[in-house]
Amino acid sequence: MPLSEAQGELTDRVRALLADEPDLEEKAMFGSRAFLLDEKIVVAVFRDASLLVRVHVEEAASLVLEPGASPAVMGPQRREMGPGWLLVDHDHLDDDTRLLFWLDAARDFRRGQG
Repeated sequence: MPLSEAQGELTDRVRALLADEPDLEEKAMFGSRAFLLDEKIVVAVFRDASLLVRVHVEEAASLVLEPGASPAVMGPQRREMGPGWLLVDHDHLDDDTRLLFWLDAARDFRRGQG
């Protein structure tokens, strides 16, 4: 399925900001464009250009209070994905400073995993 215009734009920005990651992998996954390190999701960009991020569970309670952030849910039942998974609304990713804030939080989590 082709990317929506907003999804394509955000995907390009994420790709550019993560370009310094030597083992970065990008793939289509669950209707998103996912960015992986060591075969694990760092972030994913959905069709509505929202950003899925995984962060340290200990930091999730404060990060979910950031503008546009909410616990990530999946499926029509809108079941929470679990602690540490957040969804950031596209309207709150309009500049690279905010986007980099979330990318750094996700990379920090990933680096702490292995």
